[in-house]
Amino acid sequence: MLFPHTTSRRLAFRPASTAHHADLIRTMLRTGIENVSPTGRAGNRDLSKCDAAFLVTRRGSGDLLGFSTLHGLDAAGHIKSGVYLDPERARLGVGSEAIYLTINYAFAMFPIDRVIAQTTEATFGSVGLNSQDGSATAVLRDYLYFRGRHWDLHTYQLDRAEWEQHVDGDLDDVLGPGRSWRTDPNRPQAAA
Repeated sequence: MLFPHTTSRRLAFRPASTAHHADLIRTMLRTGIENVSPTGRAGNRDLSKCDAAFLVTRRGSGDLLGFSTLHGLDAAGHIKSGVYLDPERARLGVGSEAIYLTINYAFAMFPIDRVIAQTTEATFGSVGLNSQDGSATAVLRDYLYFRGRHWDLHTYQLDRAEWEQHVDGDLDDVLGPGRSWRTDPNRPQAAA
């Protein structure tokens, strides 16, 4: 059984609301993840229509680093995820940590079989990807026009069975010492 962790070694997720909409749009414009236009796909931008929306903050200081969303839950058992971190504020691999928390939250809280994410090569460095790694399930060439150029849109998916293997592998250090994805985060930690 998976539990919905909202904190990791360096991050804490806090509930986001429609009051954070302007901050979300500013963050998305700085990320290079996607074009923000009035006619574009608005499901992940309207925080009131998200299935879950979080402020991604630095644990301890509470500094806002960006946003995490889960949206588009469908009857086929799929949900889309988005992690939008301000590249000037989010450094040293916190992007991967935010993605892990988001994916785990999706599988722990929703009756889904697959999490789907889309991004451009503008964010690859922050999450340890490159355009040659071949892990994308689909690539739409020159799909977005942003920052004066065309960007390929890369689609990734992760199935529940794959995630279950990951959490039983090397991901426990993301949560910190003595914590597990399969342990209730609200249960007091055992003394070391």
